[in-house]
Amino acid sequence: MGLTPQEILMIDDLYKNARSSVKLNGEQSNAFNIEQGVRQGGTLSADLYKVYVNDLLNEICNTGFGGHIGTINCSAPTCADDLTITSNSQFEAQILVNIANDYSKRESYIIQPTKSVVLPIQTNTNAHNDTTLLMDDREMPTVDKTTHVGIQRSNCNTQLVTAEENIKKARRALYSLMASGLHGENGLDPSTSISTFRTYVMPILLYGLDVVMTNSKSLKILQSFYKKTIKQILSLPISTADPAIYLLSGLLPINAEIDIKIITLLGNILCSDKSTVEWKIANRQLKIKSCKSNSWFIDAKKICFKYQLTDQ
Repeated sequence: MGLTPQEILMIDDLYKNARSSVKLNGEQSNAFNIEQGVRQGGTLSADLYKVYVNDLLNEICNTGFGGHIGTINCSAPTCADDLTITSNSQFEAQILVNIANDYSKRESYIIQPTKSVVLPIQTNTNAHNDTTLLMDDREMPTVDKTTHVGIQRSNCNTQLVTAEENIKKARRALYSLMASGLHGENGLDPSTSISTFRTYVMPILLYGLDVVMTNSKSLKILQSFYKKTIKQILSLPISTADPAIYLLSGLLPINAEIDIKIITLLGNILCSDKSTVEWKIANRQLKIKSCKSNSWFIDAKKICFKYQLTDQ
């Protein structure tokens, strides 16, 4: 991580003699010492866990097994403790699962059996519907959708599943804000309402849509929820024309908001260090894939062309 000795001492002091307690049904337990793990919700927690789990990721990648894009190893995409193993081979996948399971035992942490699932992905050439993987001699459950880094992944229609889940979460966020006056008529003034919507609801509605690019069906239901919500916040008739709601609210159409997130993500990847897996994949895909490819990078490139963001 490139930390100075002083920073290492500061982190050590932060976790030294750490104590916690459990609150349940209004009652709080006695405090107990924390012997393992990182602080829940701590600013440094994700980065510290990445350092801790990096040996496992190196061990997985060094096998040469698992998913590849060209010659680039993509067998273990991970964010903190959210690890995914990708493979086109059941044999290789089982080896990588065994490595992860053995590592957890050596490091004395428990892999949640209910969250450890198999998601077969249907492609044009492979279905993998009969894949069976074992962990500690127990068969891992096979599912048709699961969550990775907060994004819904489905075996056949990830875009629609993600859009539907985001709408559910955004609707719950709207309900929780109704007490503060975010309910249109006789509520907060329009400017404050739109600012609240943009700050607290839109990040939930748009989460992960820069990674899982929307298709026509998922974009349609997102647009419907988005426009209906803005009309309710501004107390506008349901028949109000789309240009009017965007002019009055100062918001962009949802497809433009998603495009901004995609362009931002692409820019971050292209500006990252050339040794990163993300940069290597971007470099490969942009150089060898045609405009007819289903690659995320080609779709992102088309969006840049749409807004005339070309390399002059």
